[in-house]
Amino acid sequence: MDVDYISELPADLKEIILVKLPIKETVKTSILSSKWKDAWTSIPHLVFEENSPESMTIRLVDNILIFHHGPILKFKLVSEHACNEAISRWMLILSRNRLRDLELRFYGHKRCKIPSRLFSCLALERMNLSHCIINVPRSFQGFKLLHTLSLFSFNLSGTITIANLVSGCPLLEKLTLYNFVQQGCLHIPAPSLRDLDIWGEFHGLCLETPKLVLGCIYLIISDKDHEKFLIANSGNESNIKKALGCLPNIQTLRIDAEFIDYLAMGPIPENPPTIFNCLTEISVAVCCLDREEIEVALCLFESAPILTVLNIEFLDWGGADQLEGETFWELKATEDILFKCLKTLNITYEKLVYRSSRNDESMLEFAELVLSIAPVLEKLSIIDYVDPTVYPRELECFPKLSEKAEFVFVKRSKDDDDDDDDDDDDELV
Repeated sequence: MDVDYISELPADLKEIILVKLPIKETVKTSILSSKWKDAWTSIPHLVFEENSPESMTIRLVDNILIFHHGPILKFKLVSEHACNEAISRWMLILSRNRLRDLELRFYGHKRCKIPSRLFSCLALERMNLSHCIINVPRSFQGFKLLHTLSLFSFNLSGTITIANLVSGCPLLEKLTLYNFVQQGCLHIPAPSLRDLDIWGEFHGLCLETPKLVLGCIYLIISDKDHEKFLIANSGNESNIKKALGCLPNIQTLRIDAEFIDYLAMGPIPENPPTIFNCLTEISVAVCCLDREEIEVALCLFESAPILTVLNIEFLDWGGADQLEGETFWELKATEDILFKCLKTLNITYEKLVYRSSRNDESMLEFAELVLSIAPVLEKLSIIDYVDPTVYPRELECFPKLSEKAEFVFVKRSKDDDDDDDDDDDDELV
């Protein structure tokens, strides 16, 4: 007589198998044998990735939750449909089941209205919400166990701000905020935060994140709010100090041109307002000929004494206060502290309007400066959207402090940016 090994599997192994299956296949295992009949009803992870009509999606989730018993540690729903009324009753059930991991991702035309019951799930450790309107109750005291929070294409309803939400999460280590609008200054008070990724519209930034290690900040300035943005940053307070002054442990900093423009709107200090003693990698975009943006960039570089990798993108935008006829990278450059640990310099030159000899000169002047004062430089790469072959002759003529410094020239297209595939780049050494 054949032995039914499947039926005799221990309960913990059955659970491992069931968690790996799509939820519909998980339910079908009940027909395998009497010992598998109710096995699925106690699995701790419920994952619904649906492209079915809204009514079928709601019915499926309802039925699973009705028959389920035991803790639900993870709940994930990916759907085109907002399921607003159903979400409210699902949150009630989940809040009673010691939920630790919640992911709700909607991609339809309408944003899902997340009910205030969500904030009764006090055991949450990880939360990922996408395309949502989040109703945060005034009585919310925080998620005391939450360590990862990701919010994509979201709005907060009522008077609760992002700062209120974040400050109630004392263990928060990773925060992602993507495609959002914050009226006024974006305040992030997060003493345990180590990883921050921001891409959104805000009028100012104040980071109180002393343990931050990785920071990615991308600012959107919409045309309709541009005047408000200018008014909000017309004072005498240093934006550099306010935004970046409390980052003693930062190791990697990535910021875009709009954020550099924001930093340049306030007074630019003569000396670095803070020293980033742990900062080893900076990625930054600057306008080729804008004096204030250049000064901000140099201020950042001077603040990073152990900077090892620098990725800098030159944008052919022009500027309100353009520099003419001077070696402007040397206006503030302090040679005794700049780039003493720099090993890799990657320069990207993006043509947006027209190609001028002055823009080329500004980029080459920066390369010349780095070559002349970086004693341990190993690699200088130029990634150009037009023709990188115009640079080798000029660079070879520049004096190099580091004998190990090598040049790499790469031609890149916009398609490469979309694919993010360096294998398609044409590299010339």
